[in-house]
Order: sequence, then C-alpha cells, then structure tokens
Amino acid sequence: MKKFIFRLETLLLHRRNLEERERTRFSMVRGELLAEQANLQKLQTKHQETRSDLASNKAGDCNAGEIDLCCRFLNRLDREIANSTRRLAQLELQVEKQKQSMIEASRDRKMIENLREKREKEFEVALERGERKAVDEMVVTRFGFRQ
Repeated sequence: MKKFIFRLETLLLHRRNLEERERTRFSMVRGELLAEQANLQKLQTKHQETRSDLASNKAGDCNAGEIDLCCRFLNRLDREIANSTRRLAQLELQVEKQKQSMIEASRDRKMIENLREKREKEFEVALERGERKAVDEMVVTRFGFRQ
C-alpha cells in the first residue's frame, strides 16, 4: 500500500512554527501589559496612601518640611502615573497588533492543513478506487479461466 506524501509538508511545518512564534510573542507582550497594569495600580495606591497621610498630617502637628516632602513625592507619583498610563496605552496597542498577527498566522496554518486533509482524502479515494479495480480484474480473470 502506498503511503500518502504531502508535498507542502515543509511549508506546513514552517507555518506551524510561525504560529507558535506569534503565540509566544503575544504571551510576552500580554505579560508586559499585565505587569504594567499592576505597576499602575501600585502607583495609584501609593498616591492615595500619601494623600491620606498628608491630610492627616495637616490636621495634626506637622512641620512645613514634611508637607513639602509629601507634595514633591506626590508630584513625582503623578508623573510616574502619567508615564505608566502612556506605557499602558502603547502596550494595549502592541497586544492588539500581536493578536492580529497571531490570528493571521493561525489562519495561514489552517489553510495549509485543510489543503493537506483534502489531498489526503483524494489520495485515499484514488487508492481505494485502484484496489477495487485490481479486485475486479482478478474476478474477471478468474471468471475467464473457468469458462
């Protein structure tokens, strides 16, 4: 029995590798996005805590130096939050772009896999047809010998 050989098998393997590479890149960018979201949340929490401390210090006994230090720290946190927000927006765009690349790579792989399946079915049908023809010829030959 003949074995099915798909001529584009190397292309299929290449497409699978490309898809896996795109999935890995997507995972990395998504991980960066999640880390930046956690960082932003941490900065916002720190900002809230510092504001609360400043408000409680203003109500109680506090010197001007501590208040000035808290205000500068809050200003720095505001800048870091703004930077983190910009970075988050960039990462969200990268995630979306990488997601589209991953979907395209998956589509390309599926197209070649569907072609492979189609060709394999055609091969099996042709093989079955050949086997039936060989059996029919043997039957005709036997029938001819009996007469």
